[in-house]
Amino acid sequence: MPKLEITDPAQSDLDDIFEHYAPLVGEAEAEQIVIRLLEKLEPLETFPGMGRPSQKPSVRELVFTRYPFLAQYRVKDDTVQILRVVHQRSQHPADW
Repeated sequence: MPKLEITDPAQSDLDDIFEHYAPLVGEAEAEQIVIRLLEKLEPLETFPGMGRPSQKPSVRELVFTRYPFLAQYRVKDDTVQILRVVHQRSQHPADW
């Protein structure tokens, strides 16, 4: 079963999400939002193909339904690498 790896750019994205929401809903709720996003990634360890294919070869996207974000990831060996966590309306980054 693959393990989950949050890359540095993805962790930075999660930190930015926290920083965005903290002034709006408070730090405790902003932390819960990030925790919920991370929990939604956990099934990728069992079902790494559950996300949709992206425009970039070998990269898939998992859309979060409760929040306006998606996780871009790839499976490499027995690791699911979370590359980025971006807003669904943003331009998808080319520099992973």
